[in-house]
Amino acid sequence: MTDVTDKGEYVEIRETEPVDKADWIVRRISELGGYENVSNSVKADIFGFDIADVSGSIRLFSDVMKKLGMKLDGDELYEEFQRIYDESVGRDAGKDKAEDKMWNRGRGR
Repeated sequence: MTDVTDKGEYVEIRETEPVDKADWIVRRISELGGYENVSNSVKADIFGFDIADVSGSIRLFSDVMKKLGMKLDGDELYEEFQRIYDESVGRDAGKDKAEDKMWNRGRGR
């Protein structure tokens, strides 16, 4: 509480906290029926991995798995991450090919 007028009128100041991405992902997966019930394609959409930051993507994935209570050993964790990451990368590659086709079509090829 802060007295902003010096007249005994107090205003509560609330700081808005940015939503933690891992918490948001956990909520979203839970809303969709749990991790096992969500396809890799949907997981790729939800995680939104940054292809330019693989280590950051792995940390995010690991955080989410911990918060979901998923117990995977190192290899299982990496394999699960890889399936979802590959789905993300495949989409980006497909998007680039479509853009290239449009570019080439516009150039008379």
